[in-house]
Amino acid sequence: MFIWEKDSINKEQEDAILENNSVLLIACPGSGKTRTLTFKIAYELSRLESDKQFVIAITYTNRASDEIKERVELLGVDTTQLWIGTIHAFCMEWILKPYHLYSERLKNGFKVINSFDSEKILAELCEPYKKEKITYYDCGILAKTNGFYLTCLDSRKHNSLKKILGEYFKILEKNRQIDFEQILFYAHEILKSKPVIANILCKLFPFILIDEYQDTKEIQYHIISKILCVNKGNSKTLIVGDPNQSIYDSLGGYPMPKEELEKLLGFELTSLSLDKNYRSSSAIIDYFDYYKTFDTPIVAFGSGKDYPSLITFNTSVSVDNLIEELAQLILYNIEKAGISPNEICITAPQWVHIASITRKLIIRLPDFSFDGPGMAPFSRDIDNFWFKVSRVALTEPSPFMYIRRLRWSKEILNELDSAGVDVSELSSKKFLRICNSLVIIDTDGLTYLKTFFNEICEKLRIVLPNYPLLEEHFNSFFASSESRIQRLIDEGNPYIGDIENFRKVFRQRDGITVSTIHGTKGEEYDTVIGFALLDGYVPHFNDNNGAENSKKLLYVLASRARKNLHLISEKYRNVHWYHAPEGKPPTSHLIEYNFKYLDKL
Repeated sequence: MFIWEKDSINKEQEDAILENNSVLLIACPGSGKTRTLTFKIAYELSRLESDKQFVIAITYTNRASDEIKERVELLGVDTTQLWIGTIHAFCMEWILKPYHLYSERLKNGFKVINSFDSEKILAELCEPYKKEKITYYDCGILAKTNGFYLTCLDSRKHNSLKKILGEYFKILEKNRQIDFEQILFYAHEILKSKPVIANILCKLFPFILIDEYQDTKEIQYHIISKILCVNKGNSKTLIVGDPNQSIYDSLGGYPMPKEELEKLLGFELTSLSLDKNYRSSSAIIDYFDYYKTFDTPIVAFGSGKDYPSLITFNTSVSVDNLIEELAQLILYNIEKAGISPNEICITAPQWVHIASITRKLIIRLPDFSFDGPGMAPFSRDIDNFWFKVSRVALTEPSPFMYIRRLRWSKEILNELDSAGVDVSELSSKKFLRICNSLVIIDTDGLTYLKTFFNEICEKLRIVLPNYPLLEEHFNSFFASSESRIQRLIDEGNPYIGDIENFRKVFRQRDGITVSTIHGTKGEEYDTVIGFALLDGYVPHFNDNNGAENSKKLLYVLASRARKNLHLISEKYRNVHWYHAPEGKPPTSHLIEYNFKYLDKL
């Protein structure tokens, strides 16, 4: 039985770990949720009664999967019977791969189209509709139990989008491909048409953990419930999250109410909560508490709860002077407040605001490093085999990285085995030794990776044309990466292709982070600086549930901060062309909040 040291967790965390019934756990920001999940997984692994059973943990992102699995491994627990990953990965591993023969659409074989090729097909299909201003970004779909739905909020484009997506699905079917939303749809179809499959799976999974349930889609709830309800409550679940952080509404994510969950599952859930915030100062917690849309208590409990936080709100700076304002806030926090650059985050509502800001700040503050989106110089298609190899290729052998690189090596060998490569004589350690032995001098990132990949193929006697999937992934990886690098060069990053920029992608957080509000979810920093907090962005001008969703965005933004929080609603930023030249006012919740901000730093 897994046992932890006394006082390593609090009473509420322990209750969640030891509860024998299925649980709905509401966890406020900074409450030690990840620690609780890690201990719960270790505890459930130690209780397995058969070596044929698995503990399943479903996370919202691959990054969360990696972090949780690494933490479980560091507890010294055998993770052989732990499966952890996203719902898409779960559906592929446990439903589509073993049972695709039961699907009329998939029975003759299938592969998942990568994001680069998907975007290319859709962009070409959109070309005839230029006059309607339809682009690839309008082509989002949402899988539901009864079909696919458009996510584009502009209903005037819907008829044309239906034609485009109809052609897109025909192309995929002809090529025996499916995309991410189809993974969910066909997994649900298989479980619905063949209940015996759910019966098999429920016996394999005595415990299923669902993290960030507030971001779960309707079809995902149905997929998991079909497995759990077959066992009539004997397979247990821990469903955890924070409804106040439900910011993926536009992608179909929502926190299903407890009564609906119980009806879907067919058994009761025990309600528990983690309400002690160990992250932020009392002042920060008091501030973001205002933006709650779901009534849960949040209590300041960390060692820094009495920190004299700086909370500012600037509505006077113009968009033309924004870079200088951001630079001054960064310098103040580093030089006056003693904050490490690695503990500063600059965030905004949309990606479009971020990339140019990162580049301009690099020029304005050349002595500091910045870790921003769009700065990754190669394809980050996480399902691409060669992307997985690149993680090992671009990280240095070190005791700190050993467990992580060993896990990546195991994933690579599993993928090679699935592709038909004989890896029976290779262990994860042996593969890692082969990778560590390669000495490549080239300073061009793509050339470095191509040489590394080719040498790996040579060492493992892999002739790429003999393995179509590996060759397809290889070509896609480099085509996507070359396109990405050229775009970044055109945007003013002439040295983005250097190997050092490639290596930065997998390093621990290095420098000042620049990200979207959505991208910072799950992160924490000493200082958070938010800009573009304008009506039309927060909430988005097309958001049908804007009032509530803008509160959730502000809640997530503010709750990332431990010590200091700076909010900016700059003047004269044109949210849309028809608002020129006056720009838009600050998001209404910031105006309505009668908070006494600090006047001057």
